[in-house]
Amino acid sequence: MLPIKPIELHPILVHFPIALLLTSVVLDFLALILKRWGLAVAATWCLVFGVPAAAVAMLAGQISEGHIVLGNAGQILSMHKLFAEGSGLIFGFLLIARLVWLAPSIIESLAFTIPRMRPALANMQHSLLATLPGLKAATPPAFAYGLYMVISVAGLVCLSIAGYLGGELVYTYGVVPH
Repeated sequence: MLPIKPIELHPILVHFPIALLLTSVVLDFLALILKRWGLAVAATWCLVFGVPAAAVAMLAGQISEGHIVLGNAGQILSMHKLFAEGSGLIFGFLLIARLVWLAPSIIESLAFTIPRMRPALANMQHSLLATLPGLKAATPPAFAYGLYMVISVAGLVCLSIAGYLGGELVYTYGVVPH
């Protein structure tokens, strides 16, 4: 078996964030339709793992970029990178938004898990809720949730286009690292 070179990592790594981020959006829609909020928790975990995995895959793509022969595929590669970076930014924003919304619950869980930190965490939670009182609701307001879902779909569209263009680079133009 031949060792894997760093320039060959991008096509190996890229499938995990695609699957995780796609699953996150699907789980969010299922949570909304079925009113099963446990699915939204699973969607959160998909984002938590999918966004950093996407960053690693993009970094691997940038490393590979210097070792490929593009031929006529230069514009396709530029579009592939644009949509990949766009989807990374969108899903990164969604992760931050979700973590801000879940911050009171996260702090509460930490206080339960680490008893000696309860006073400090209680102060942190109080300050957070005083600054952002809307976080007291168990679920986000309908408008915020709807906007979140629209942005999620935009991220999924960018991700899908980036994936399609990546496939075009390999299967139509024969672009592989050398």
